Amino acid sequence: MPSSRAYLLLGHLLFLGLFLLAYIHAVPRVVHVDSAFQFFKWTEVPGIAVEAHRYTAIIPQLLVKLAMGLGLPLKGLTVVASLAHVLVPYLIFLVIGHGMKQPWLAMGVVLAQVLATRLTFYGIVLEANYLLSYPFLLAAVLAGPKARSNDRRSFLLALAALLLMLLVHPLGAFVALFVLLHHRLNGSVGSRQLYVLMGLAVLWPFVGRLLFQPTSYESGLYTALEEGFAGPVRFSELPGFRYLVDHTANYTTHYLLLWCALVLLVSLLVRRKAWSITVLVLGAIAGFILIHVWAYHAGETAMMMEKNFLPLAVFVALPLSVELGRTSARHQWWGLVPFALVLFIQFRGISFASRPARERVDRIAALVEHGREAGVRKACADPRALDDDGLHIHWALAFETLLLSAQDGAEQSVTVVASTECVTNGTCVDLSELVDGHRICGEGDRYYQLPNGPYVLLSAH
Repeated sequence: MPSSRAYLLLGHLLFLGLFLLAYIHAVPRVVHVDSAFQFFKWTEVPGIAVEAHRYTAIIPQLLVKLAMGLGLPLKGLTVVASLAHVLVPYLIFLVIGHGMKQPWLAMGVVLAQVLATRLTFYGIVLEANYLLSYPFLLAAVLAGPKARSNDRRSFLLALAALLLMLLVHPLGAFVALFVLLHHRLNGSVGSRQLYVLMGLAVLWPFVGRLLFQPTSYESGLYTALEEGFAGPVRFSELPGFRYLVDHTANYTTHYLLLWCALVLLVSLLVRRKAWSITVLVLGAIAGFILIHVWAYHAGETAMMMEKNFLPLAVFVALPLSVELGRTSARHQWWGLVPFALVLFIQFRGISFASRPARERVDRIAALVEHGREAGVRKACADPRALDDDGLHIHWALAFETLLLSAQDGAEQSVTVVASTECVTNGTCVDLSELVDGHRICGEGDRYYQLPNGPYVLLSAH
């Protein structure tokens, strides 16, 4: 059996494990801050919701809409949403490995899913997750036999794959340019079509700003990047850099295997004197780290900090998978054991990372139960009391409590808003500041049913 088949089998096994985790932890993955907010919109607001112009991140939403049309209850939709976020990279893995017959790039998809992922597995609406699979689709199209002959159809496929990346995340252009340069420096002949794709990737940060106005959050990051660059704090003391160091050796060893894989990659590149690719890899990693450490110089939550560094996995996994495909069959067989060990260790880390997500859901469940015991289904809670109970990050609490309480039926719905100022004259649960002017009123809703009347301030419990 060719070694590539054994590697592909490992890929299928890893994705099977990820699907199992996504099923087991469906509620913590969906009922979590941003995820809860977006999932509520998917199930309650008509049409397709596109967040921050990220048009190519809607596949899970489409699957949830399809499941709604088939009549699945909210609990089933929650599972569909959780599984869908694993299904996207798995389909790309299948297309590349079995459809396009490029097993080593398919293994790059597999490695990228876990190399820098731990907490972010439980943050399913982080669009940076898509940058762990879309780049390999572009690389596979570029490496195809027809692409090497400047076939027009292959150029259109490459353009479509490039647009997938450009429209999924603001840093998609950075990662796409890395993929294109790696392809060019890896021995391919330069062509007009390839340079057109490079030009589009380079110009996109400027063209994209003209076509799609940046959100206030994105604009704030540009300002923060300037402040971080010019700030008085030493780079080594900034939260982002400390996060990488602490989660390499001090608190966890989450990034240790990423750096080990990078050392292996550089040694393989140096061995065959691929100096230009070595510079590209190290430069991309250094540049990416600089951008995020400066942009988030004020600090962020652990999950968001990890999200910032997710694409580092691509800068290692893509060229490493290509180098692995260059080695002899004997070396590929020898590499199978350490490859499987890396996947197992990182998968184990993802599994253990479910604990904080589960703890948050348990605290939300306790809050919902407290409201039910008090006979309150529309409640306000003091943010300071929530902090004391370990329930931090409050802006999406109304959606988290609503989604969790409605899992066993719309009539079980409870919502809790983190505010000491309760509405006393409203007849609807007014979430207009967060959900496009939409309201949940009366008892006619399909998934969420809340009584008319005012909010009630919950007492401490």
